[in-house]
Amino acid sequence: MKKQSTIILLLALLLNGCASERMGNPGAIMAGAAIGGSLGSSIGGLVGDNHHGWRGGYRGSAIGNIVGTVAGAAIGNAITAPRDTPIEDEAYMPETTEIHVKRSKAKPQRVKSPSPKLRIRNIRFIDSNRNHIIDAGESSKIIFEVMNEGKHSAYNVVPIVETTTKVKHIGISPSIMVEEILPNEGIRYTATIYAGTKLRKKEITFRVAVENEHGNITDAHEFVLPSQN
Repeated sequence: MKKQSTIILLLALLLNGCASERMGNPGAIMAGAAIGGSLGSSIGGLVGDNHHGWRGGYRGSAIGNIVGTVAGAAIGNAITAPRDTPIEDEAYMPETTEIHVKRSKAKPQRVKSPSPKLRIRNIRFIDSNRNHIIDAGESSKIIFEVMNEGKHSAYNVVPIVETTTKVKHIGISPSIMVEEILPNEGIRYTATIYAGTKLRKKEITFRVAVENEHGNITDAHEFVLPSQN
């Protein structure tokens, strides 16, 4: 009964947080909710299974699905929030390197449409204890803005956050497609980083990038963050 009350209270707080901001694109909110529910179910199942066997895993999965759905909706809302939304205090700005990444899923086109100039700016890292390190068991965020510096609207934009090599015990929330970014406007994107309890001390290289509607990377940056157990 106490656990149920705690869950209800947590949901109320999350929903209240969503309602206090300007609402974004409903499609992004629904996409965030779906992805968050799936991711929360998986993480909750793992946590519950570690503590109470398969029954705990089942309950953890159900709880994770509920909390993840609401949290995912909040993330989806944040994607379409106005660009002047203030970034959290004490955010860390890592030293980044601009890189060139060739990746395209698109088939060759005879008629080439104008490609908006999408640029990444204001990359930030925020962790719970503000020590600028990814600690084992900690949840943190990578936040950046995607600006459309072109003269045409950008459609089906995909912000990307990934590690440059396979890293064990690190989870990154899936990318969510942004339907449209108008000329001279932008969005703020937030990716959640989850560190498992078995994470070891090392340096992790992250890459943030933005992909246009043709599947081409138009801007990409890399930076290094330390981790510890």
